[in-house]
Parts: sequence; C-alpha cells; structure tokens
Amino acid sequence: MIRIKNIFWVLSAACILNSCEDFLNVAPEGQLTDDIYFSDESKIEDAVAQVYSSLNWRYYRLGGMFYATHEMCADDYVVGSFADFAAFRNFEYLANNVYIERYWDQWYGYINDCNVVIDYTKGKDTERCILAEAQAKFFRAYHYFDMVRVFGEIPLHDHVPAQDEANIPKSSEDEIYKLIIDDLNFAKDHLKKHEEWGTDGNGRVSQETAKGLLALVYLTRQDYKNALEYAEDVILNGDFSLYSNYRELYAPWNNYSCENMLPGHFSYQFIAGRERNPYVEYQGIPSADSKLGSFCILPSEDIVNAYEVGDPRKTASIFENGDNIPGYPDAIEWKEDYIESGKIYANRKVIWDYDANGWNYSGWPSGDFFKQELNLPFMRYAEILLIAAEAANEIGENVGKALDYLEQVRYRARGNKTYEDSGVLPKILTTDKIELRHLIWDERRVELAFEGHRWFDLVRYEKVEPGYTTTLMRTLGRTNFDYEKYSRFPLPENRVISSEGVLIQNENWR
Repeated sequence: MIRIKNIFWVLSAACILNSCEDFLNVAPEGQLTDDIYFSDESKIEDAVAQVYSSLNWRYYRLGGMFYATHEMCADDYVVGSFADFAAFRNFEYLANNVYIERYWDQWYGYINDCNVVIDYTKGKDTERCILAEAQAKFFRAYHYFDMVRVFGEIPLHDHVPAQDEANIPKSSEDEIYKLIIDDLNFAKDHLKKHEEWGTDGNGRVSQETAKGLLALVYLTRQDYKNALEYAEDVILNGDFSLYSNYRELYAPWNNYSCENMLPGHFSYQFIAGRERNPYVEYQGIPSADSKLGSFCILPSEDIVNAYEVGDPRKTASIFENGDNIPGYPDAIEWKEDYIESGKIYANRKVIWDYDANGWNYSGWPSGDFFKQELNLPFMRYAEILLIAAEAANEIGENVGKALDYLEQVRYRARGNKTYEDSGVLPKILTTDKIELRHLIWDERRVELAFEGHRWFDLVRYEKVEPGYTTTLMRTLGRTNFDYEKYSRFPLPENRVISSEGVLIQNENWR
C-alpha cells in the first residue's frame, strides 16, 4: 500500500467563513504538518474544509475513477467517447487498471484527511473540536462505506499512519462496517441538526445526514429493522422533504434545496488545468462540434425503457436526439456515427438553459457548456423514503407503510398529483412481498438515475435474491458476468506488489 503522509492542504479560513460556496470551493495554498498548524485551535476549520473538499469537482470526486467503479458495470450507461470504460462495461478490466488504482489512492487520501482531524481532536472536549470530529467521522464512514462496497476487505486506518504502518493487512468487512457504524453513531450524536446549521451552514452534514447514511448502511447489510428505524427518524424529523419540482432538483440555482441532504457543490473557478467541471464534461451531448460535453458516457436504451409510460421523470432526465437547449444559439447536430449505433440519448440532469432562467443563474459561464455550475446530490430525501419503503416491505409487518412511502415518491413524480388527476404512474397497491420488492427496486432505479447508486444496488440485490443480477446481465447479453468475481473489484495490482506480501489480492482475482 502507498505511504500516506501526515500532511493536508491549508485552506483559506476567511473564505470558509464567508459563504457556503466558498466553504466548499477554496483553493489550496500550501502544506503544513499538523503539530505546527494546529497550535491555534481555530485552524481546525481549515482541516475540516479539506475534508469537505472530497465532494468538490476540483478533487475529481466525479472523474473517471468514480464512473469506472460506480456506474459502468451496471446497466444505466453505455460507453460514449471514452473507450477506456469499455473494459468495465464488458467485465474485461484487470487488476492493473489505472482507474482502479487512482480510485484506491484518492479515497485513501480522503480518509487520511479525515484522520488528520480525528487525531487532532481526540480527547478534546471543546465545542469546536467535538463538532469537527463529528464531521470528519461522518466523512470517514462515508468513504469507507464506498470503498468496502467497491473492494470488500481492505486495510483499515483509523488514524494517520506512521511510516512503519504504511503496509498493513486487510481487515474483514465486518470490522470495516463496525468502524463505519461507530463513526456514524458519533456523528449523529454530535453533529448539529440541519435547522441548527441554518443557511450559513448550507452544504454541511447534519444529524439527519448521518442517520440517512446509517439507514443505507443497514439496508446494504440487510438489517431492515435498523434501516427502517433510521430512515423513519429522518422522515419524522421533518427537516428535509421532497422538493416540489423533480426537474429543478438538479438546477444550478438549487444546490441546497429542502431535499438535498448531502450536496456536492461546484462553483466555477479558474484553476489551471481544472477549469472544466468533470461531472458535466464526462457526460453531455455527442454533438458534431463537440461543444456540448465530452460525452464519455451516455444513457443506455435499457434505462430509457425502464420509465413507465408518461413518467415525467423521463423527460426531466433524458435528452434525446432532436431535443433543444433553451436559449442555445446553434442548431444541435448529433454525431452521425452515434445515431447509427443507437446512442441517441444524453443525461438531461447536466443540461441546462444556455441563458438566464432561475434565481442566481445567468447561464453557462462564459457561454461554455463545460463550466456549468453543477454537481451531483450525493444523498437526498427521496432515497430515504425508498429505503424506508424497502425495509418496511422486507420486515413485512406493515406493508401499508411501505406503500405510503413509495406513493410519496410517485406523487411528487406526477407533479404533486394523484394518479386520478394526472393519469400517469398508477398507485401501487400490491401487498405481495416479492412483487412489491421489485416495484420498489424499479422505482429506486428511475428516481435516482445517473446518481451513482445503480451498481451498488445491483450487487446487493443478488444477495437479497440470489440470481437476480446474474439473470439481468444474461438478459442484456453480458454473458461473461460472474457475480462471485465481479461483485468486488480487484485490489490495485501495483499496491499489492509494493506491499511485499502484506496486502493479499481478493480471492477471485488471484
């Protein structure tokens, strides 16, 4: 394993305190070791800001390594202009794949940023230090939850490693999940509530965010009792709710809506070599002039066909050849070879009006599609409702509760209308456990489309219902899929080799 140094980027405290946008987008200015820098306790805020930067586009949270490990093995995307993704789409990647290695290195860097804060605040009982520790522990849990779903067993660092700890063996998944749950319990007990942060704390994680992530962790572990408990805690708290307009959930002027529980944030800054927004750049429209994104990945026909007839979320999420961008001055000419190969869809969630159309929105910065001020919502309230619906159905004691949570999501999707008033998305009434399970899974897919959840969902569905994902892959013609092998990525080959026998490759990849 690589040696992770006990250093962090020093961020501008003035920018942090001025606004949420600055808080999540300040630029690095230098490096200091923690023993010197933390001689002034107030500087802890700078290190906390570094922890939050893991959600910022500037640190490539949404670059090639993210799509390779979170999306391309699933069925919502096909390969566009970026041929390297074909290895993941076709289950032909190897342990020496550069995107697997970059993911490993980057996420351990994020974890180290968290440990810098946690190590410093350990044993300190000031309000500032406890709150800093809670935020860092939330993000450490968040990143480990991500990594354990990607790799399975991995080395566990619960502090900044000393030089002689650079290479340590893997920990079991149970040990990793114990740390995740312990960290989230600390976070939920010591973070501020969302309402306590107020607007000055937009973008900060809250008690409700920690409980929401706990609900997803327990759902993943098939602990439905705890999943329902924590999901309902968020629901009953009332600090978050469904935003009225599904399409505008993703609008550049709506980063901090009542639904967005973990808002990644992008604010355009001219940083040499990083002036483009990767979340936008990797997607976009395969136009002949290549001015509308790099179209590395594109929605699959399978996800387009997954929407029910008349579902408004389809037009809110899917841009099709022949559609127009409001205010865009040029005709959109789709690349001919993409039309011929059936790649005629784009992700509308990253396609917004060329000119002003919303509060605090003046259109594309400098008229450049690549610089749209967008980022992915990493957790939102609709997911909490769907977690509660799934958990309630699996427990089986109150199916009516599951149906109610599911209907809340569909009601908003209809435009806050009943089926009788809208004529679309019939109300789900079945009480059959298996049928309802599949309907909830289908709802989760279209509601959360292109938001980084689908591959992890498919991996856990096979555990709930053996053969489910394997059968799906066979149906899609991806006959080389082997769940035992591909449900976990291989550890990066270079990291295994450099560990000199300490780090053991995952069993199905040796």
